[in-house]
This record gives sequence, C-alpha cells and structure tokens, in this order.
Amino acid sequence: MIEGKLIKFHREDAGLTQDQLARGICSTTHLSKIERGITEYSSEITDLLADRLGVDMDAERSRYQSLQITLAEWNDAIIMIRIREIHHLKAEIEKEPLRFLSDFFVQYHLLLARYYLLMENPQKAKDLLDMLENKKDTLSPYELNLLLHVKGIYHYSTREFHSCIQALKGIDDEYPNAEYYYHLATAYHSVHSNTFAYYYGQRALQYFQKTLNILRVIDSEILILIQLNAKEPFDMEQTKQQYDKLLRVCESVNSKERAHKIHNNLGFEYFRRKRYSESKGSYEKALALTTEKTPASSYLVTLSGYILSCMKGNLLPKEELDHLVKRGMKMSRAHQDPTHVFFEIYLLTLKEDENKLYTYIEQTALPHFKHTGNQLMNQHYERMLFLHYVKTGQTEKGFQLASEKMSNEISYYELE
Repeated sequence: MIEGKLIKFHREDAGLTQDQLARGICSTTHLSKIERGITEYSSEITDLLADRLGVDMDAERSRYQSLQITLAEWNDAIIMIRIREIHHLKAEIEKEPLRFLSDFFVQYHLLLARYYLLMENPQKAKDLLDMLENKKDTLSPYELNLLLHVKGIYHYSTREFHSCIQALKGIDDEYPNAEYYYHLATAYHSVHSNTFAYYYGQRALQYFQKTLNILRVIDSEILILIQLNAKEPFDMEQTKQQYDKLLRVCESVNSKERAHKIHNNLGFEYFRRKRYSESKGSYEKALALTTEKTPASSYLVTLSGYILSCMKGNLLPKEELDHLVKRGMKMSRAHQDPTHVFFEIYLLTLKEDENKLYTYIEQTALPHFKHTGNQLMNQHYERMLFLHYVKTGQTEKGFQLASEKMSNEISYYELE
C-alpha cells in the first residue's frame, strides 16, 4: 500500500493536517487508515487526495520504485568498493526527497553511515548511528541487522574490537549480506583469536567468490594467509608464492591499495623470521605504493614496520632513522593515530635512554595496548619489560608482572 505512505509524506511536506486534506473527499479516520496502510481504499479516493496535494500518483509510484532500486545498487557498490559508482549513486539519491519516506529513512541513513566510514569520517557515522539507536524498537528485522552490521564496522574503525564482535554476532541468519563475515573475521584477527578469524574468513571468501567480488576475494585471501602464519610461522617460500599470486591479481584489477597491504604483510613475515634486509625491501615496496589518498593509518603502520626492520638490522644510519621516527610521530599525532606509541618507543630506543624507555613502556604503552585489545603487542612488551626487571634487579616488579600474567593465562589443560 505505497499510495498511503506517499500521501502522508506529501501531506506532511505541504504542512496540511489530515482534516484539511480529507475535507470533502473522505473522513479523517479513513485518511488516517489509508496513510497507515490498514484499510482497503479505492483508486478514486487516492487520486483525489493526490490531486489536492498537486502530485501525480503514477509518477510517485515510479519514483518510489526507482529509489528502492538505487538504494540497493548503492549498497552493492559499497560492498564491491566501486568508489566512483558509490559517489555517483549518493549524489543521485540525495536529489530524491523520498529518501526521507518512512520506508527508506532508516536504510538510507545506515548506508550513509557506511559511506562516511568508507570515507574515514567515523564521527559523522556515529551521529547517524546514535540517532537510529533511539528508533531501534521500530526497526524491521532487516533494518536491525543492518544497524548491527554498520555499528560493527564503526566499532572496528575506532579499534573497539570486542564491541565490534558483540555487534556483529547479534546479526541473525536472515540477513542477506554475508559480507559481515569478513568484518567479523578482521575483528577476531585484531584480538588474535586466529581460529575464529580463519573460520569467518573462509565464510567471507565463499560469499565473495559466489558474488564475483574480486577485490574482497583478495582481502579474504590475505586475511586467511595471515592466520596461517599467526601462531607459528608457515613456510616462508610457500607464503611468498601465495602472496605473489595475489599480487598478480591485484595488478590485473589495478588495486594498488591491496598490493600495498600484501607487501606490508610480507615485510612483517620477513621481520618475524629476522630476515631484516628482505623485510626492509618489502616495506619499501609498500611505501612506494602509497599515495595522497592512502589512509594515514595504513601509511603509518608501514612506516613503523620499515623503521623497526631497519633498526633491528642496522640498515640505516641513526640520523636517518631519527628523522623518519620524528616524521612518523608528528604525522601520527596530527591524525590522532595510535601508532604514535610505537614511534615514541623507537625514539627512546634511539636515544639509548633505558630508564625513560622502560618507564614509558610500563606507564603508557602497556596500558594503551590493554585498552585497545592489542594482545600481540601487549605480550611482546610485557616480556621485554620483565626481562628488563630481571636484568636490573627489580625483583619485586618482575614478580608482580609475572604473577599478573600467570593469573590471567587460561589453562588449556583444564579449560578454566
């Protein structure tokens, strides 16, 4: 019963009461039921109401159906990451006042929130999500699932990984967009729950293969490869062969962003194996693929990896490293990016001031890693701090740190 919704939309837009519109055509009660879609009505009545509002009902039905299709296309374009099409469809939708119709209001604003997240504007997305959260009790099952999906993406963008997982796990099986498995996989990866990350990564891969979404197939393959190397390093030559295959796919679809990610990951895998020169080379290739459009967070992660591999392998003069670290620190602070913690650690390391370095790790870095759920870095720097306590004879601090760590460890023998 589209007509009733359209009549209500144009009546309110014209600033008319139900009594003013219905006068001489039908009762106010009947008009109310027509607008709510809870009664049968003749086309003659709706035509008379439309004439009084100065609208062509056939044209309005066509606009309604066209907007319905365009919103679906916008959603698909966002999933497929077709940037030009995303911008074009957004501009087209924003010319259509019917986007504020009750049937489209929630979907439009949720897709707009996704758009803002894609454009790295989480605050605008949050404002929309907060507004829709107040309407949660009135949402359809699809709208509720879409709200949970976009909330999950928002929480991931702000590094609230556990909140992201909680939101995405609330989505039920009726939700048609299985893309959320990928977002769930990346969230589990971020809290180092590699089994779940691998499982949901495989489910996402199947969905993207089925929908011929090549870019997201690459994303899923990269994520799965990371999980294979998560606990114990997978064979490096096999790992490189798999990444090289993905690089060829990136080249065929001209995706520099994903090629950047692959070289970055290769840099990390070489670093873990203490192959610092090869690590440096991979990070250099990743940096060469960055442009002005590269997100600051992606560039800073690569720069951080490049600096660390050079520091560990003594591959650059100290003066050059100092310059790179200060550049990274300045940029990370300007963008309020959490990598500033790593650049601070590198700077203190280069200054060879152990007291300040370990005080910073103890008082700033570890609390930061715990807050953001970065278990990998938390574990690494806890171990580093413990060895420092042992080396410097700070037995009490060493015992306290070890005690806290052991108390928080899960026993896989008794599954406590």
